[in-house]
Amino acid sequence: MGFPAESLVSAGKPDQNGFMENESTLEHETALEHALDVARANHKQAQKLLDQAVAANASGDVPDQRVEQLRGLLALATEDLQRVLREQ
Repeated sequence: MGFPAESLVSAGKPDQNGFMENESTLEHETALEHALDVARANHKQAQKLLDQAVAANASGDVPDQRVEQLRGLLALATEDLQRVLREQ
């Protein structure tokens, strides 16, 4: 048995999940604020993971490939944060 797709909510684009189509402006702003909180938290976590990986890479505990993966993750989180900020 899987995870029901109906329970998933798009944090950054509430109009795409059908739940927000008829909601008030106040609730829409709340959804945008939530999306911003999620994007900021994701960006902060991606930066933390990259910083830890860079330090561990210097001591040989983490391969270069993993550091590059985390650089890509940070770039994606940055892009998402910028997108959410534009939507505010």
